[in-house]
Amino acid sequence: MRRRSFLSTTVMSVAAATALSAWAMPASARPRARPASGPVVLIDWDGIDPRYLDAHLDSRLPHLRSLSERGSRSTAACTYKAVSNPNRAGLATGARPRVHGNAAYVLDPARGRVIGQTRDIAAETVAQSLRRQGRSVLSAGWYIIQDKGVSFGDPEGLYTQGDTWEDNVDTVVRVLRGLPVDSGGTEAQMPRVPDLIAVYAADIDALGHADGPTSQRIPSRLAELDTGLGRITAAVREAGLQHDTTFVFVSDHGMTGYTESVEPRVLGALSATGHTVRRLHSGQEPDPGTEIVVTATPRAANVYLRGAADTPQGRERIKGALRGVVELEAVHDRAALDSMGAAAAEGDFVVEARPPYAFVDPDAVDGRERGAHASLREATVPLILSGAGAAKDHSPRKARVIDVIPTISRLLGVEPPADAEGRVLTEALRPPFAASQSD
Repeated sequence: MRRRSFLSTTVMSVAAATALSAWAMPASARPRARPASGPVVLIDWDGIDPRYLDAHLDSRLPHLRSLSERGSRSTAACTYKAVSNPNRAGLATGARPRVHGNAAYVLDPARGRVIGQTRDIAAETVAQSLRRQGRSVLSAGWYIIQDKGVSFGDPEGLYTQGDTWEDNVDTVVRVLRGLPVDSGGTEAQMPRVPDLIAVYAADIDALGHADGPTSQRIPSRLAELDTGLGRITAAVREAGLQHDTTFVFVSDHGMTGYTESVEPRVLGALSATGHTVRRLHSGQEPDPGTEIVVTATPRAANVYLRGAADTPQGRERIKGALRGVVELEAVHDRAALDSMGAAAAEGDFVVEARPPYAFVDPDAVDGRERGAHASLREATVPLILSGAGAAKDHSPRKARVIDVIPTISRLLGVEPPADAEGRVLTEALRPPFAASQSD
């Protein structure tokens, strides 16, 4: 892993100072229809289980701890299922999967086959919303909005993709200093400090999958991510924006360990109902005669009923068979999925494995713990609000991931994305952001 030197918080280059003075006037002169703070820096670290911060916030994460101490630290509920791209699409749009349409590891009716993760979004993203309202966005590796309001080389909606978190941090620091950055192989320069800066890291999710949530590699990498966060906060201070910037820290899902496969028990129970059953993986299509199709990501599986299985009697029989599998801790029927705002592509049932079980090939487990997500166990993430618009020690009530972008929109003085379902977390904001004429 490449390491970058920590940037001085007291010395600015002449070039950086000149660039900052050059864009100060356009940034301050922009009309504000509502009370507004800016910029907002959105920090999204993939796969951060809330337990990680419980264990390491005090000892290993001084910069993240400082943000939480100057604002509020709580948790937010994910959308269903707790898989990266559907949840990150929910974060980007403020809407649940039934609205934005992104679903993963499902039998896609439009394609007629099983899909893994995609970046398809059928709702307006925060980047599109901000651009529509005359604001600017920088996405440093926050891939979910690429070509949906930000793109390579666009100085008002700039997308960059570093190989590492450190690369993404470099981009943010350079933009805050008024310097050009690499954007898809070409040099690009933003004309002013962007209203929204979104920066992403994938590392902790990868470690959790490989080693499980108790991985000994997670604490040290968290500390390195925190060092990068410190570089961003230092660059904000260098730019003289420390009193105007709000930081939002969030993730997309937690992580649960597994060591055993539940697939034989589930497939056996379904076969015992007398219907033909097939477990499909990404890219595969069901045979015409298959009556029950099963797709899965390790912590949850989807069940699709077809032909003779797709009757009221068949549905009840199959539900009973699934509920009889003691290695499952939840069976969600279509009514339950609808109540959670799940995508239509999730099918007739979603079932969740009881730890230490997962929906994996039995030959792929060897007793060593690995990690996965998708179930309600992993559907809670950390949420930290800090800085100009955040009220100290005022935690939001029953926050959801889909509430984050409406809240950021309030801080920036703009309307939320057109399809947003989430609310503004007013109880965690300072006046005048805590209330408006529409509240």
